[in-house]
Amino acid sequence: MIKRFAVLALALSLATTTRAASADDPVIAAATDLTGDVLFLESGAPGMILVVVRGDGTFIRGYGETEKGNGITPDGTSLVRLNSITKVFTTEVLASLATERKLSLADPLQSFAPEAKVPAFEGRPITLLDLATYSGALPREMGHAPEGTNPRAWPTRDDRWSWLGTYTLPWAPGTVTSYSNVGFDLLADAVGAAGGAPYSQLLRSHVTTPLGMADTGLSPTPEQCARLMIGSGLGGPATCVDTQATGGSGGLYSTGNDMARWLRHNVTATSGTLALSHAVYRQRQSMPAAIGFDEASPMAGLALGWVALAAKENEPALLAKSGGGAGFMSYVAFAPGRDVGVFVVINRIDFAAFSALTSTTHKLIAALAIR
Repeated sequence: MIKRFAVLALALSLATTTRAASADDPVIAAATDLTGDVLFLESGAPGMILVVVRGDGTFIRGYGETEKGNGITPDGTSLVRLNSITKVFTTEVLASLATERKLSLADPLQSFAPEAKVPAFEGRPITLLDLATYSGALPREMGHAPEGTNPRAWPTRDDRWSWLGTYTLPWAPGTVTSYSNVGFDLLADAVGAAGGAPYSQLLRSHVTTPLGMADTGLSPTPEQCARLMIGSGLGGPATCVDTQATGGSGGLYSTGNDMARWLRHNVTATSGTLALSHAVYRQRQSMPAAIGFDEASPMAGLALGWVALAAKENEPALLAKSGGGAGFMSYVAFAPGRDVGVFVVINRIDFAAFSALTSTTHKLIAALAIR
């Protein structure tokens, strides 16, 4: 308890020097005032960006430094790595093409790569829905990246499709849910084939350009790379390079300003595309096993890329997605129908700190989602 009060006191003493903020909702500002400071200090990260949307209000705040020791406070224009939050952008493009009838969620993956060998299990094929709900019977990774390779620039498309032809499914797709990165990169390849354009182009045309997300993409310019926060912790930072190779699973770069636009887009959820994306397709109790989803809170079900969390005590039901790698950890969560969402990213890999970060995020949403 004494240690906790010491942290709070330190947070208050540093409050005027660790923040770069933008806000137009005094309720959000009040709710995040001390919470944000404590969240940052307890993370142990050099820097953090916190984004909150509530109704028409937006709050964007930077804490600490973009790189340890450089004295530059991050803000809404600082470039960050989304890592696995990338996956729910992939499924939004998938859902967009489904509403355009360019594909069906029930389509087999094989349909979009007729030249490739796609494994099946006793005649049961891998479908796009299987991939989008982590139930394609594929491993987390297809192996370790070659030494010296940027972790977000491998495996290439040729690498993963060659590997897939040699892989034996351990169980029937659509049964066990098990977290998979390679599955989402294969999904992005299939989306590109269905849409008749490279996946990165479809991401721009269906999501980022309509929302005005000019800094969200897979091929950063030198000017954008100059704004990239530098990662730290396990694995260390990665160079700022083109990450189209992992565009479906973890390659996206973004900023706090862009994430505020995208978060509001999901919180309001007025389109048929988002209705498809947010619907829960796999209930936990219907699965014989669910592997790799409980780092934030026990998973109750799986939407398209999103992890559904059940309501508990004063916390509402949430859709959430976490990300980690290349020196960053990120988390996004929102309460469907409650007009509140939060995005937070730190430039440090620390799994113990991440547990506290997600817990505090849930409490912040609960404080703001009282109706």
